[in-house]
Amino acid sequence: MRTFWITITILVAAGFAVLFLIPAPESSPTTQGEIASSAATSVPTITPPPVAPKAPLAAEPASASTPLGTFTKGLDQTIKDAKVRPGRLVQKDDEISADGKFVIHGKGTKESPYEVTWELLISASDTYIPRLGEKEIPQRIALLNGAYVRISGFIAFPLIVTESSECLVMLNQWDGCCIGVPPSPYDAIEVKLSTPADNSKRHVVRVGTLEGVFHIDPYVVEKWLVGLYTMDNATLSTEM
Repeated sequence: MRTFWITITILVAAGFAVLFLIPAPESSPTTQGEIASSAATSVPTITPPPVAPKAPLAAEPASASTPLGTFTKGLDQTIKDAKVRPGRLVQKDDEISADGKFVIHGKGTKESPYEVTWELLISASDTYIPRLGEKEIPQRIALLNGAYVRISGFIAFPLIVTESSECLVMLNQWDGCCIGVPPSPYDAIEVKLSTPADNSKRHVVRVGTLEGVFHIDPYVVEKWLVGLYTMDNATLSTEM
């Protein structure tokens, strides 16, 4: 048994001797570092061109029309429990274009009153209906508050007097009693005249033009709108 292990030991020793006698292979002429260096020098370096700075965006030219909210006339009005609803108003000379639907001529002064239409005044019913909880007056109407206004329509006086300093100007014909269509709060104005007018001819259809200081003065009873517009210091002309 020992002879077997001695023989194995001799063979193993002889194998180590052979390994030491075999010459080591020559090292590669190019190391890994040299290969990397060679590759680095052989690949050309590409430098991206400098990026030109972006030119600042040119400001858009101002619109010829006044943008929403910059025409502030009317927004400063205080109208009882109502809120003024901003609109798109464009003024050019003595003319105001309101929300693309209405045109108001004049300056709102005694010498040049605003010339308004019934369609404009009636449009308040789009956003001001107290019984429904809607309490916004359009800016296009709020700007008339406290200004001089001119409007034409049917005239009705109190029936029991021959001379009166008060009257109604309305869109529709109404004699105050039996003939015509009773007005709504949106298409009638309660007027106080600067001088009394003759009312001796009753039940006569009268048409006239009124000029005076216009007011938005909501009169609400149990959430129902009874009156909306008034005018004072007014003059009446029946010459159409």
